[in-house]
Amino acid sequence: MKLDGKVAVVTGAGNGIGEALARRFAAEGARVVVTDIEPEAVSRVADDLGTVGLAADITEPASVRAVAELARDSYGEVDVWLSNAGVAGPRQPRDLQDDSLWDLMWRLHVLSHLTAAREVLPSMIARGDGYLVSTASSVALAIQPEKAAYSVTKTAALALAEWLAVQYRPFGVKVSCFCPGPMLTRMLLSNEFAPDHPALAQALTPEQVADVVTAGIAAERFLITTQPGAEHSLADKAADYDAWIGQAGHFLADSPPVGN
Repeated sequence: MKLDGKVAVVTGAGNGIGEALARRFAAEGARVVVTDIEPEAVSRVADDLGTVGLAADITEPASVRAVAELARDSYGEVDVWLSNAGVAGPRQPRDLQDDSLWDLMWRLHVLSHLTAAREVLPSMIARGDGYLVSTASSVALAIQPEKAAYSVTKTAALALAEWLAVQYRPFGVKVSCFCPGPMLTRMLLSNEFAPDHPALAQALTPEQVADVVTAGIAAERFLITTQPGAEHSLADKAADYDAWIGQAGHFLADSPPVGN
């Protein structure tokens, strides 16, 4: 899909890759609607782009509806909805993590994508055109052993995108799942990695990531990644699940189990 002239909603657009994507979409000619949970960030990005924005908690269905209505009232029906907002959560090896974190991540990483689809799919199907893009993570293709809630909900986000693609591509609705590797954003830096950590060396800038996503949308690819061969993680699982599980858990060997 070419973005020129399209109405595009970008969630989590107040910083990081969301902001970079909003700016890139606007540069491509899209009419962008900016939303983020941080009001000052929404105002800054929307003002810079000369567009509309709404500070909203997209884990709430009413907020998703309000963003969609703002887009319709300002520019018309939504052509592209990019569900990008997310949280990293703490690194807690062998910790099942508490219910409040699971609840937040489930609502943000999975249900917000579902709510957005419910909101915009009817008009997309009626027009025979539209695009749903959700941000998951390369973790969804593999695992992140020290983050239970993050790893599971990002995998669920990929599964939801797969289901939407299977169901609605025949009706003209394109679906992509963005599964990036390390990116130089607040989310990555919140992990407090050591300066020599491989993730920092491999990380792309938000602007580089925006280039990758825009190219993936132009090609209408389902799986969009920032690391060549990232999808091989799926093949490794299928080839020998037991070996894969052993390898994935190897670096946690010195971490004692945590019961909670």
